[in-house]
Amino acid sequence: MASTVMARVREAQAAVVAANVLKLLSSTSGGAESGRQILDDIGEEGMGDLDHKRYMRRAIELAANVPDFPFGALIVDRRTAKIVAEGWNKSSANPTWHGEIDAINRLAKSQAEFEGSHLVLYTTAEPCPMCQGAVLWSGIETVVYGSSIRFLQSLGWRQIDILAEEVVRRSPAWKCKLVGGVLEEECNRLFEAASRRKR
Repeated sequence: MASTVMARVREAQAAVVAANVLKLLSSTSGGAESGRQILDDIGEEGMGDLDHKRYMRRAIELAANVPDFPFGALIVDRRTAKIVAEGWNKSSANPTWHGEIDAINRLAKSQAEFEGSHLVLYTTAEPCPMCQGAVLWSGIETVVYGSSIRFLQSLGWRQIDILAEEVVRRSPAWKCKLVGGVLEEECNRLFEAASRRKR
């Protein structure tokens, strides 16, 4: 709940900053249209944090590739607001091939070297300990997720009972910010539907 409130606060702050910049630019020689164009060019996400809902919607779309295991993930470069890698669960081929692992592997394949501090990983569900560990080893410093491990457990999904927050807390050599509950209801519905199909 607190993470959802904080996400809304960040969105409101970014909107206020963008509005103030637009107002300032509108008072200059270029006028409002010039100001709007500048904001469009840099992207309003560049004025504050990324639009978490926008990228989570894409993660939800990716989860449709495997509706029975709807773990979709993508990685965004915070500096450019561009998606640099996408993935989804492929555990039917390899039990360790979770959505987050798929996205990280695709990024590693496309970029021989990458620096993770400016990267944000979005995933439809809270990373399991294996995936959160892979995030840390990759140097990715922000993870945004929809459904929680506790919710998956309540549906009967087999989960290792270690939350992503605990993995981060017990890994002092790394830092990683976790933002949970983004489009949580929409993500929860994916797993509820998958659970119904399995019955």
